[in-house]
Amino acid sequence: MASSRTLQLVLVTPETTLLNEPVDSLRLPMFDGQLGIYPSRAPAVGRLGAGELRVTAGGATRSYYIDGGFVQVKGATVSVLTNRAIASSALDPRVVEQELEATRKQAAVSDEEFDRKAEELAKARRKLNLARKGR
Repeated sequence: MASSRTLQLVLVTPETTLLNEPVDSLRLPMFDGQLGIYPSRAPAVGRLGAGELRVTAGGATRSYYIDGGFVQVKGATVSVLTNRAIASSALDPRVVEQELEATRKQAAVSDEEFDRKAEELAKARRKLNLARKGR
């Protein structure tokens, strides 16, 4: 359980509860920027973007790639609900580069397809940066 100097992070995907542990702080990719959360933060709800979730606990830092979702801060509990969360140590830069290249090769005919492709390229680039950083 979280003390007054820690937060209780609950990281949930559709498949599992990936984390449920006390942390000192965390940084999240929001839809429109980054959000840092420390103990005693005011309550909040926000829409997540794709990118790095950085968790600091006991002086150690871990990173995860998350792909959208929502965050809720209520008291000392931070609930992160996301479609996908992958530890940065589990990302293989070569595989992520192949995913990026496959996305680049996709044809976009309509405006909607072009927008979707641009969003997928941005996500793949963020994921690749995290994969390279995690190695």
